[in-house]
Amino acid sequence: RVDTGLYVTYERPFKEWRSKWTQGVVMDMACTKKMSVGNRIVDSKHQEIFGLINVIAHSIMAKNIAALSEAFDLLENCLGIYFIVEEHIAKAANFDFTQHRSDHQKLLNDFQRMKGWLIDKNGMWSKFEEKGCIESLNNCLIQHIKEDAKPLKAVLDTHFYDFNP
Repeated sequence: RVDTGLYVTYERPFKEWRSKWTQGVVMDMACTKKMSVGNRIVDSKHQEIFGLINVIAHSIMAKNIAALSEAFDLLENCLGIYFIVEEHIAKAANFDFTQHRSDHQKLLNDFQRMKGWLIDKNGMWSKFEEKGCIESLNNCLIQHIKEDAKPLKAVLDTHFYDFNP
């Protein structure tokens, strides 16, 4: 674990992010270098976010609204920190962050929309809706990492993996 003041990162190898469904139960996300954006700090923030999505997934399956609301609040806080950290690193790498800032807002809006829908349903969702919500949460972040972050990855790949301005 490395505490840099603004954020905490965990020193561990980056594994593949993946999600598997087994008999209706979601398996936690795990990670590989395929999902790396080329920076240890940003990759660790992605790991944290996937971890919170896993907490949300388990709260959805348990239909635990109190835990679900708390987990979404933690996710929003984590995203706020992640957005600041990633922008700081990107700017230090001379990356124009204008479009990516919009991508961050879209990601936050998608998660907030999902939270609102789940809270409004108050645990009264079907197994089909449950599975769809969990897949949507994971897919939002995967989309952000694999597609939205491609231009940023191209710039970060020109720096050391441990680049920390």
